[in-house]
Amino acid sequence: MEIRVRQGAAPDAVQAAPLILNAAQSLLTSIFGHNKDKTAGGYLAHAWALGGGQYGFKNHWVAYEGDVIVGVVTCWHSKLGADFDRATLDSITSYFSLDEAMTVLMRNQTVAINLTPPSNTELMIGHLSVAESARRNGVGSLLIDSMQAQAEKLKKRKLVLDVEVSNIPAIRFYQHQGFVEESINKGFIRFAKPV
Repeated sequence: MEIRVRQGAAPDAVQAAPLILNAAQSLLTSIFGHNKDKTAGGYLAHAWALGGGQYGFKNHWVAYEGDVIVGVVTCWHSKLGADFDRATLDSITSYFSLDEAMTVLMRNQTVAINLTPPSNTELMIGHLSVAESARRNGVGSLLIDSMQAQAEKLKKRKLVLDVEVSNIPAIRFYQHQGFVEESINKGFIRFAKPV
């Protein structure tokens, strides 16, 4: 069977949420899970199904084979605007209690302060994850190619992404894909690749 890429859809939540969690497990669990994978995974599935914002299906693409999702990726760009941020906030406040939501937002802000948003000429990639059973089959490359096409469509000049400095396999993968280190900022390496 052939692996293909398509826009995410609400029913993908059960398969996509664990992949997103796997993309940055310790980071996402510390923000959304109070250091519990189950809580973070539950939130990610909830946010995915709502559709909008940083974790919603409308801004994600999935690699699939038959009816099995084998990979996921998202991208951000400078024109997403206030609706994108509002949808992310809505997904948090509709899943967590008010006190928990405030804690989640403070944790998220602590991480976000160390990350630079994409410029007007950049498309930022995130949440890239491939199911363990599908690794080394070109799924990651296929997802990167899809984001390259998205960047061309949006008339961006380069792809950028941030990787935790401790994630050596991801660093090697991105280097193999032609990304080069642009900067290091408090535990994250910014990689870039011309479109």
